[in-house]
Amino acid sequence: MAISGLFDIGKTALLTTRKALDTVGNNIANASTPGYSRQEVVLENIPSGIFSRTGLTGRGVRISEVQRMYSSFVSLQMRNESSLQSYYEKYNSLITQLEDVFNESSDYGISPSINSFFNAWDEVAQYPDGYAQRAQLLQQAETMTVRISQAADTLSGQRSEILKSTTDLIKKANTYLHQLYDLNEKIAASPGALDLKDQRDYTLEQLNKILNVTSYEDNSGRYAVLIGGTPLLDGGKVYELKVELAGTGYMQVSAELPTGDVDITNTVTNGELKANLQMRDNVIPDYLNKLNAMAINIADQVNYYHRQGYGLDSSTGNNFFNNLSNITDSSVSGALSSVTIASSVTYGLHAGKIYQIDYNTTGGAGYQQEGASGIYWRVRESSDDGTTWTAISTGSVTLSADTATTPDYRTLSFNGIQIRVDGDQADLLTDTSGSFDLSISMNAASQMSVSLTDPNKIAAAASSAMLPGDNTNAKTVAALLDQAFMEGSTITDFYAAIVSSVGADSSASEGNLKFQTALVKELETRRQEVSGVSLDEEAAKLLNYQRSYEAAAKMITVADELFQTLIAMTGR
Repeated sequence: MAISGLFDIGKTALLTTRKALDTVGNNIANASTPGYSRQEVVLENIPSGIFSRTGLTGRGVRISEVQRMYSSFVSLQMRNESSLQSYYEKYNSLITQLEDVFNESSDYGISPSINSFFNAWDEVAQYPDGYAQRAQLLQQAETMTVRISQAADTLSGQRSEILKSTTDLIKKANTYLHQLYDLNEKIAASPGALDLKDQRDYTLEQLNKILNVTSYEDNSGRYAVLIGGTPLLDGGKVYELKVELAGTGYMQVSAELPTGDVDITNTVTNGELKANLQMRDNVIPDYLNKLNAMAINIADQVNYYHRQGYGLDSSTGNNFFNNLSNITDSSVSGALSSVTIASSVTYGLHAGKIYQIDYNTTGGAGYQQEGASGIYWRVRESSDDGTTWTAISTGSVTLSADTATTPDYRTLSFNGIQIRVDGDQADLLTDTSGSFDLSISMNAASQMSVSLTDPNKIAAAASSAMLPGDNTNAKTVAALLDQAFMEGSTITDFYAAIVSSVGADSSASEGNLKFQTALVKELETRRQEVSGVSLDEEAAKLLNYQRSYEAAAKMITVADELFQTLIAMTGR
């Protein structure tokens, strides 16, 4: 090899080493940059293609490629598990807020107010003509209704806040989709742009924290993004997401495709969006149902017995609480006097929906005979706007009669609702026909209030002839505290189950979050082993390339000295 060849070798060594130093420097500069993947240069010899007696000689060194230290498998795992972690973080935050609503750690909760209300009835029973005890009863009733209403209003307020939060999440998700589109185009134009690929993967991971998506790389190097088979980013096009309230009042998430909006609500798995959907449209309504049912049943049971009694002013037939179920009675002998609601159905009863209960002695389409009594019943449900009627399947209606109790009554159960028909049942059987209309407030807990204002009208007596000392009716109402009229439980046990359920849900959520956080931390460690920047390793490489650069420079200096010596020898 000629002396000039040493200059070429030295030059390639200098340029290659400088590029390697640039790569190491970039790694050090981005050691703390989120989503950055370590880069490494791959060096290779430059062969001359000229064989000598001692073998093939080289012409220096060059960079074969700059590698992005990246594991697609670990990154996919990280995206999926981070999405689940994001779900648990959001859900845990929301369930903690829900737990605060049912905080019974002090004397200001719902449960103490329920006990105080019924205990106040017991005080009235002890002093049936005492004005102070009656006034205290009204005060305790007001306290109980306010606390139940406040809890329901807080839950409704949380649903409103979650809707706002979801709107913001959708906007953020659309922003990420457009960022992915821009990065796709830049990478397609410059496939070797490793930093852009890091940014794209990091953006995709942020999108997965909102909602879990699937992705793949097409032939042009672009990412396609889908959710449940519905494209969100495909073929260089972005299909934005939107959220709106469906007719049921639940949130609906859609992808805006050219052929029309596609509902993807049920395909949203994990991420903050899933936590919002589940909490707003499943968990909170379930607890609202329980509060509504509790309010309806307390009000209805107290009102039922209160109407039977007499106040100090001899008044009777008065409701103690406002009506949370509206009854229109067009029967002849019967009276639809009592309504019990299961906690699983009240939210599903939309405003304007009516249940019509008809009976006759001849039967007909949709009617169901009650045993061998000769009376037939039919239950029909109105549409949400009250314009059409649908008969409830006769197999879904349960009928029973009690003629041994005074007063006689019948019960009908359907759709989680139990109604009680009081009156002379013998006379009821002789009626040609009769009808009741029933509508139930879907916001019963929020609307619960005390309708009685005059303490003298509190019906503590069972008979006007025994006033003022009769306490029979007050004792009957006070005894409701220990009666299992709430789905087979007492009212205090029913509410205790609500509190326990919230606590168990919160505890389980916290445990899931801890487990998922530990799992993501472990995956992050694995990813850092592949993609992370070790400053110690980079410092060692920096020193190595520095020495290589100095050696290459020295080689050029030596080559120059040899060349000058050769010229000098030729000149003599």
